Order: sequence, then structure tokens, then C-alpha cells
Amino acid sequence: MSEAEAPLVFSTPGGLCVRHRGRLLYSERDPSRLPKRTAAACDRGPRRLHLVFSPLLWYGIAQLVENMGPGSAVLCVEADPALARLSREAMPPALSASERVSFLESDSPEEVLLHAQELGRFRAASVLALSGGEALNSALYDRMGALVSSEIASAWRNRASLMVMGRLWARNVFANLAELPFMRLEPPPRFPGAVVVCGAGPSLEEALPFISARRKSVSVVACDTALGSLLAAGIEPDLLVCLEAQAHNLADFTPLGASAQRTIADLSSHPATFRAVRGPKHLSFVSFTDSPFLRRLAGVLDSLGIPYLAMPPLGSVGVHAAQLALRLARGPVLATGLDFSFELGKTHARGTPGILSEERRLTRTGRWNAQYEISFRPRNLEAPCPPLPDGRRLLSDPVLLSYAELLAGSLAAGSLAAGRESEERKTEAAALYDIRGRGPSIGAVSLTLEKAAALLDSPPLGATSLAAANGDAEGTGQAGAAAPCAPETGLGPNGGALSAALDGFLAAERGRLEELREAMKGRARMSPERFSARLGEADYLYWSFPDADRVKELPQDVLNRLLPEIEFWIWRIDSASGTLREELI
Repeated sequence: MSEAEAPLVFSTPGGLCVRHRGRLLYSERDPSRLPKRTAAACDRGPRRLHLVFSPLLWYGIAQLVENMGPGSAVLCVEADPALARLSREAMPPALSASERVSFLESDSPEEVLLHAQELGRFRAASVLALSGGEALNSALYDRMGALVSSEIASAWRNRASLMVMGRLWARNVFANLAELPFMRLEPPPRFPGAVVVCGAGPSLEEALPFISARRKSVSVVACDTALGSLLAAGIEPDLLVCLEAQAHNLADFTPLGASAQRTIADLSSHPATFRAVRGPKHLSFVSFTDSPFLRRLAGVLDSLGIPYLAMPPLGSVGVHAAQLALRLARGPVLATGLDFSFELGKTHARGTPGILSEERRLTRTGRWNAQYEISFRPRNLEAPCPPLPDGRRLLSDPVLLSYAELLAGSLAAGSLAAGRESEERKTEAAALYDIRGRGPSIGAVSLTLEKAAALLDSPPLGATSLAAANGDAEGTGQAGAAAPCAPETGLGPNGGALSAALDGFLAAERGRLEELREAMKGRARMSPERFSARLGEADYLYWSFPDADRVKELPQDVLNRLLPEIEFWIWRIDSASGTLREELI
């Protein structure tokens, strides 16, 4: 960079000031006054990450360090190379030596996020403008701040979910491991052409005629709750997606009766999910937290050759289904029913369990009571989207909106297309199109149903659906025909060896817990370092703890809660092992 492009530092009656690219970056009258006032008014809560873009002469940073709460840190970022050089030269020695202050030269939001994660675990992020240098790259700095804040908020949402659901997820994982030899799992299917991914929102109703008219040229991936609505319209999904860890969603399968249905369910799903539906079964494995136990389990599944699809934690079954469809499709993916919003008095499409249950309770004086009760919950708010054609505004809530943002963020980051093999790249990579016609943005290109039809009718997208391909292979030509089913009971060809191997994995898990229990009861000696390491390996013991970050410190109150957990999980593992051994007999 030439000298002419270097920032100009000059003296004023109030101290040094900076001019760069034709702009004053501090006040000429008193350069440090406003930065110090802004820093003094910072968020003083604990474990805050304070982002300072373009620190320049470091005015206000010392006051920020003095006033911020315990466990907090300051991350200063500069994207302009000339200003970064100035910041490094002007950084006071006391701040340079501080462990609570970090400086990064970068124009990459992802690099800033990675650096922020290396600094520690924070509860929130705040952005402080302490110089005019921030305005020189305001759009870039806004993206950096939004990404860091979003990731911190997401991490805490995930932590809250783990606290509420973690124990149940772990219970389901152990229970499903005992059933794996019976499941006769198949590798996930690949979809040869376009795919429609269906949630259970009201927009699904409008798309049903569109799907029916093109059933032989599109595959259908459906969330479990959308099954009844699709079957009522004569549409049998090519793949049913299940993620629910609780038993609530088992009613979704009632419309199937004894019919077969190709299903993919997660290893953390309720165990009855795998037994409630006949037909080919596939397995997904969501790493819902960064866990030594889950990594160890994934290694075992890989070593045993058990087919599964590794998935990131996405919370909503709708976002999860969109992820699956994009991973498995060779053509475009059209999204409908993933509304993340609802009408006043109507939360789901017709034919879904919630609507059917309400219809059974209808009387002349009582109409849609539960649906209207849901519509007037305290946390409901107007959805950030245009109204319906008749002028009615849509409603949503913070959880639904967070799922929409998660899907949009995943699309923007390109993570939904990750993991596609090289042979799939011979055709156009799958892209998500929004044909809902309503609801908050999901980050996809919006298409009317007419434009979606034109997209599907244009070559080379007129490929057959998976269902039509299966039907032709069987000589039936019936759209939606299921592939031949493996026997529903009995061990598979390698079931005995698989049961023995999984029993060995469970025995090793029990051994870790037994070692911890013996040490806690004083029957065996173990150093604090080894105890902490063993505890970290069995992290599912404290997924439900609200203060899980204190476990490694081994305070007495945490130890008091750990012993009952160890006893509980030894019992659960013994139960799973007993199931496996019964299969071997």
C-alpha cells in the first residue's frame, strides 16, 4: 500500500486523531471522549463477548475492560490492512499483555467466528462502535457481528434443548442400539430427479394438486406429521422423515394402517418409531452436541458397517427433512408446508393429527377451541411476511422463527449441500426452491406453483420419481409404489455378529460407569485427573445439568447429583444389553 493510502495521525488539543480515505475517524475536538463514554455504558453482564471493529488508537478499550462483567472478553477486529497496521503499532502494552483482549486482522466473518469460539464460551455478544473506522466497512462488520451473535445464541438454544431433551435422547440411543440387529437397515435412497419436501403447515394443502399432477416425475420427502394430509390426497411419500424423541408423534402413523412406508428415523428417535411403521428402514444420526460419547458411537457404527446418514443438529423435523432432501436429491428440491407460521385458528394442513383431533371434538357450540387457544398464546407474534391474499396476517412464535432463520442460515452457508459425492456433481447440484407462497423467509428462491411447474417441465428435470422408478422395476407402473420390504422380524444375515459387537460396546460403556461408581463410593482409588477424564468420556451423564460447565471442576454439589445418574445409566445399559442377549438366544 502506498504512503498516500496510509492513515494520517495528527495532533489536536484533545489528543491524537486519525484521518483516512477522506474521513475523520475521531472527533477533532476531543478524540477519546465519546469512545470512553460508550465503553463505560457497556453490557456489564457476565461472560459477554464485546466486539470492537476498527480499534485504531484503542480509545475506550481500557475503560471497557475495567467495566465489563466477569468471564467477559474483548475481540477487536480490523479489515483494512492500513488501519490494522496502525492498530498494532498503537496498541498499549497493558492491553497487549491482557488475556481478556484480542486483536484480529481479517475480512472473513467465518475467521472472526472461529477466533471468537477460541476465546471461550460466552452468553451473548455485543458490538461497540468506538471509532469512525467501523463505518468504512460497515456492511462487512455487520455480517461479522450478526454471525457471532447468531452462533452464540444458537449454542445456548442447543444447550437449553440438551438440558431438556438430552436425557431422553440418550435413553433412546441406548434402546435403539439394542434393536439395530432387528431393523435390517438399508442405505438411504437417492432421488433421481426433482423432490418436493413436505412439512405439515397449511401451505401444503395448496400444493397437493400440484404434487398429484406431477407424481411420476417428482419424489416426495415428507415430515411425519404431513403423512395423513398426503395420504388423504392419494400421495404416498417416497420417504417419511422422523426425528421426534417423544411418543407424541406416533399418532402420525395411524393413517398408514398396515401399509408399508419407506422411513428414515434418527438414532435418537422414540424406539417405537422403528416398530410402528412397516417397510424399508433407514437411519440418520444427528450429532446433537459435541460429545465424546457420540463420536465413539459413530466410530462403532462405522466399524460395523451399519448404514446411516450423519446429520447436523437442526432442531425442527422440517429443517431436518429439507437437509435430507438436499443431501439425497440429484435435482431441485421444492419446499412446501414448511411454513414456520400459521393462520388464526389453523396451525396445520387438513388431514394432520392436530386438525383431525379437533374435527372429532367439533360441536354446534364448540368450534376449533384448541386451534384458537394455540393462536392466542402469550408468545405469539405477527409473522414477518406479507399477509395472505385475503388480507389475513399470519402468526408465528420465537421458536418457529428461529427454525426459519436456521434453515435460511444453513442455505446461505452452503452447509445443506455438504457431503454430496462426486458422482452426484455430474448433474446440477440440488437447490432449494420455496413454493409455499406464505410464511417468513427460509432463504430459498420463491416460485409460484406455475413457475415451479415450468421448472419441472423443462429438460433435463423431467426425470422419473423414485416411486415411479420402483413401480416400473416391479412392473406395476404405479406411482408411489413402495420398494419390496425385507422381513419385519428376525435377525438379519449378520445379526448375531452385530448383536455381539454392540453388546461389547455397551459393556465398555458400563465399565466406564462402574469405574466412576466404585471411585465415588470409596471402593477404588482414582486420581482427580483420571476421574475427570472418565467423566468427560461419559458426558451423557450430565447433559441434563443446567450447570454442566461446572462438572469438570468436581464441586461437591455436582458429585452428589452424578452418583444417582451413574446408577440410572448402569441400569439402562443393562436393560439394553439384556435385549441384545435375548436376541442371540
